[in-house]
Order: sequence, then structure tokens, then C-alpha cells
Amino acid sequence: MATASVAFKSREDHQKQLELEEARKAGLAPAEVDEDGKEINPRIPRYMSSAPWYLNAERPSLKHQRKWKSDPNYTKSWYDRGAKIFQADKYRKGACEK
Repeated sequence: MATASVAFKSREDHQKQLELEEARKAGLAPAEVDEDGKEINPRIPRYMSSAPWYLNAERPSLKHQRKWKSDPNYTKSWYDRGAKIFQADKYRKGACEK
């Protein structure tokens, strides 16, 4: 069973965690810090900040949300946007196939 390795919390521990999350959202407690030392915005939902189970992440992080595969051949300018190329001024017979 996949959930057998997850540690279940008691009711008191769960209440403390909820209170801490509310305090972080209100700005009373310091924000949570991820693996890289960056602060995680407390208003980011838990399902986004916690990594999927198959990544075996111990702490909340946004590293799994970032682009981890980068294509070295990718360029943003595959054509020149806004560049003026030849534009017909007159109608030429046979230009339209209809």
C-alpha cells in the first residue's frame, strides 16, 4: 500500500499545523523555507507546494513546479515578430485558387 509510509498525525498535531498555517498567512509567523533557502508564499495551496509521492520529497518545495527539462535547441524567436516582409499592393490574376 502506497500510504503505509506516510506518518499519520494526531488530532492535536494537526490542529497545531493548521494554526501555524493560519499564522503564516496572517504574517504572524515566518514563512516556510524550501530546500534552496527561498521562502514559500503561505498563500500557495498545499497541493502545489508539496511534491508528488514518487519524487520522495521530505519538505515542501516548489522545485517540482519549475521546468526541469530544457531543450538546448529551443529559441524563442523562430520567426521575426512584427518584421515587415513582402506585402502585395495589387491583385494578381491567379493568386487566389478559388
